Amino acid sequence: MKIKVLADSVINQIAAGEVVDRPSGVVRELVDNAIDAGATDIFVTLQGGGHSRLRVRDNGSGMAKDDAILAFERHATSKVSVIEDLTGIQTMGFRGEALASIAAVSKVHLRTRSTDSEVGTQVSYRGGKLISVQSLAWSQGTEVEVEHLFFNTPARRKFLKSPKSEISRIRTWLAHSSLAHPSVRYRLVSDGDELLNVRPVESVAERAKDIFSADLIPCQLEEGGIRVEAMVSHPGEAISDTSGLVILVNGRLVVDKIVMRAIKEGFDSMLKDREFPVGYVSLELGGEFVDVNVHPQKSEVRFRHPNQVFAVVRGAVLAGIRTLKRPVVASFPVKTVEVGSSPVAVGLDFSEVSQGSRGVEGPPPIQTFQGGGQSISLFEDGNVLRSPDESYVVETQSLGNARPQKKVENCVDSEFSFSTLRYVGQILGCYLLCEWRDSFVAVDMHAAHERVNYSAIREAYSRKDVVQQPLLIPQTITLPYEQVVNLMEQLEMVAALGFEIVERAAGSIEVRAVPSVLSHVDCVSLVKELAAEPVSEGWRERVEERIDHIAARIACHASVRSGDTLTRQEAYALFDQLDKVAVSGACPHGRPVVAQFSREAIERWFGRDR
Repeated sequence: MKIKVLADSVINQIAAGEVVDRPSGVVRELVDNAIDAGATDIFVTLQGGGHSRLRVRDNGSGMAKDDAILAFERHATSKVSVIEDLTGIQTMGFRGEALASIAAVSKVHLRTRSTDSEVGTQVSYRGGKLISVQSLAWSQGTEVEVEHLFFNTPARRKFLKSPKSEISRIRTWLAHSSLAHPSVRYRLVSDGDELLNVRPVESVAERAKDIFSADLIPCQLEEGGIRVEAMVSHPGEAISDTSGLVILVNGRLVVDKIVMRAIKEGFDSMLKDREFPVGYVSLELGGEFVDVNVHPQKSEVRFRHPNQVFAVVRGAVLAGIRTLKRPVVASFPVKTVEVGSSPVAVGLDFSEVSQGSRGVEGPPPIQTFQGGGQSISLFEDGNVLRSPDESYVVETQSLGNARPQKKVENCVDSEFSFSTLRYVGQILGCYLLCEWRDSFVAVDMHAAHERVNYSAIREAYSRKDVVQQPLLIPQTITLPYEQVVNLMEQLEMVAALGFEIVERAAGSIEVRAVPSVLSHVDCVSLVKELAAEPVSEGWRERVEERIDHIAARIACHASVRSGDTLTRQEAYALFDQLDKVAVSGACPHGRPVVAQFSREAIERWFGRDR
């Protein structure tokens, strides 16, 4: 077959499949153009999920008549002049493909007026062919109306997602994209219903509060010319996909595996393999160090120094997560009651906790915790006090056993600390109920003790002084051959954390010593877990990650469990230790340690606010 040059109409349709494969792609390109035009108000309207019609209107600089016509030519752009411009692109668009691609597969009407034009211009295209150019009265800015997308390519049209799917995708993209431009107002109306109305704000952090419902943790780091600003959710609010995590590179919404992995590793062991936080991470770096021209939809980038980017992002997230000490603000289920003939929702709004109550302090713990990798035992005899027949344990409080109150200066600005809790009692075998200021707080005692133990194990490992406890009678454990091999491959790591394990006959091992934190528990189940757990490929290059995981497992087995009973003194000893460790707001697996319920939320739930 002979080689021939494709017709422009065919070229534009091919480009349309790459650039605007669905209505959300059209919205993305048109909104990016509006941002480049300096718009501060962007209004998107949809009919039939964008299949029938969509409009994007802005109040940007607009275009003169000649530019409006030329804008539909392929690779016609005001943003790139010479090849050197591609190395420092600051605009959202730059290829000049969007309007030509959209016009090739739809019916398009562009209405625009520039600041120095007396009248506006309307340019109409149908299937890539210019239909008309006319003048009209128009306010400053641009509106692009797209009708019947892929009307002339039915094979492509039948692969479009449902209108509901497109509406959801467009709404999500607009919300996420708005993080990059907090001073811009974004509105979305679909079939007459307003789905999004994001007000202009001064900072990305303020915009994030409007977009995300999660309690976000601020993270920030600047190093080697790379600036990272982020807000990520408590690991206990992680979700099973990346849909709630926004990555911005120089204000561009992108998907990047390097940044995503750096974010996950910044959480240490607190995220499972298929868990991802909610929030955003914004990177700013010189344009010469990032190539944005590697994907038709400009949704991916390539970094010149990916390892440096990885290190800075991970460091920013890690530093932010290590400040996690405050409780998660808990909410009650919405309760609906009938008032007359109209249902009334109770407890819909849980505002910030009132800051006016007193903090309290108590006597020193009955047993101080030891360093050097020793178990941070809460119990005088090293054994767990059990109450198997009681699922609800509350200690009555009198003036004689109350913890003395401590005056807290400037209560509005002072931060949460466990040592200021007033312990009330234990319920459901696992939760320590306390008062704090004008709220009540629930502490998961297993998660709390697990965090304390984990911190001690990691510190001892870092100092290389983990204390071993030799077993009086070594434990022989029978395992499948594959699990023995798996465990022996990790022998150096488990030895560094305090185990002494040797391989015996085929299919069995002998445990001769364990970390001292496990001296009061049976280690067999833990060793079996470590042996049975498949290790991800490439773990040798991520030894610290594996150490974190094993340390978290050890801490879990060494900690108090649901059904154990803590005395008041033991509870206060635990609280004092929590204030001395990093990330006391979450256990090593990412679950919340402490939850806070405001007086206002409780009173709303009981209807006392009416």
